[in-house]
Amino acid sequence: DAIKQGADFEELAKKYGQDGALNWLSSVQYEKNPIEGDNLKYIKAITTLGVNEYDNLSLGQGNVILQVTAQKAITDKYKVAIIKRTVEFSKETYSEAYNEFSRFVAANPTLDKVKANAEEAGYTLLEYNLNSSAHGIANIKGTKEALRWAFSAEPGEVSTLYECGDSDRLMLVALEQVNKKGYRPLEQVRSELALEIRKDKKAERITEDIRNITSFNQYQTVNNAISDTIKHVTFSAPAYISALRSNEPLVSAYASVGEPNRLSAPIKGNAGVFVLQIYTKTKQNDTFDAETEKADQVDINRRLLNNFLSDLHSKANVKDNRYLFF
Repeated sequence: DAIKQGADFEELAKKYGQDGALNWLSSVQYEKNPIEGDNLKYIKAITTLGVNEYDNLSLGQGNVILQVTAQKAITDKYKVAIIKRTVEFSKETYSEAYNEFSRFVAANPTLDKVKANAEEAGYTLLEYNLNSSAHGIANIKGTKEALRWAFSAEPGEVSTLYECGDSDRLMLVALEQVNKKGYRPLEQVRSELALEIRKDKKAERITEDIRNITSFNQYQTVNNAISDTIKHVTFSAPAYISALRSNEPLVSAYASVGEPNRLSAPIKGNAGVFVLQIYTKTKQNDTFDAETEKADQVDINRRLLNNFLSDLHSKANVKDNRYLFF
């Protein structure tokens, strides 16, 4: 009713604890996903509403009020009926594949031979890191026995043939290396470390290049600089920078202490170096509610309890043997 009477959508959303931020949605973002259930309701509303029209959708997680504020590059879309039929292999086909794989397993009893001959024989060789909390291998059903074998084997050993999945997968497992408790070897994390080091070095270089800039307008002229306005920055969630597709907790942190209309120093974030300028701060006019405070305190205590349990777990030398039971 408020929207019908001309209320501002964004301000109304803020009143009910939502950000109401505007976002473009293109067909590329949803066409490759299953369009059914709640997704179907959502997409149907967006594609059939006119500009400035709105709809109140009843979804599984609650009601969503959405409004179409603009449209561009309209193209025709078509509904296509698809009939699917499961393709099942015969017993003869399964026996043939099983026998052929069995011969490969018998002919390649070592890890080196498996590596050398798997692809030539037409098999896919995949590498997976397993840990004791895993419930299976490669997200394939029925791999519990193969997982247990991996934790009892020695490096270089090759397992027997396993039938898994829905009786539609054949698996051979070879153990390449065992990482003992503690830090992973440098060679195994070299690529991740290199990525973080490159990010740090790039941030240092950018910070050095812009250290003498004194105004926001000057920052906007920097090569590859992106200027954006981020609204509704709160502590409830890290600020999301849509231009970089990245959550940036330090943006939220600075918003709590920065002064309006004053430039920050360069800040290294997850996906870039930021220079921030707060243009307005709004304090919520919430009144004290004892019941709400109690509920918040219960939630805080629950989170603290999880932290305590994590500390107790790490200091009690607990051995994680879940792979034996799942």
